[in-house]
Amino acid sequence: MSKPKQKIPKLTRRDILDSRPVRNPQIKWEKGKSGDVRITLPLRRTWWVKILSRIFFAPRERILSLDEIGTRVWNLIDGNRTVEEIIQSLCQELNMNRREIETSLLHYLKQLATRGLVGFAIEKKE
Repeated sequence: MSKPKQKIPKLTRRDILDSRPVRNPQIKWEKGKSGDVRITLPLRRTWWVKILSRIFFAPRERILSLDEIGTRVWNLIDGNRTVEEIIQSLCQELNMNRREIETSLLHYLKQLATRGLVGFAIEKKE
């Protein structure tokens, strides 16, 4: 007997802007000497990687260094600020067009979420 598929609710643009990005607490990260953020990512251990790692040295993790803007965004992701508040903060700091910031930030947050680095707290609608 198969399980019924869980219905995933459709999110509106407003839902996304009101959501609160949260860092994955299982991800290790640190600030470098220059203030940049360095995230330690464990590498997937697929069967072919296991075989190659017996022959060649294969690291178990990879360091992802964020650039200046990526570091700013990472520091703003604290679980308290909404996406909207992060957009407003970046607009003030970078003195850029809101539309550009919003588009870039949403794309960046999607990339972070795809890698499992962040999640989103969305208030349940009644």
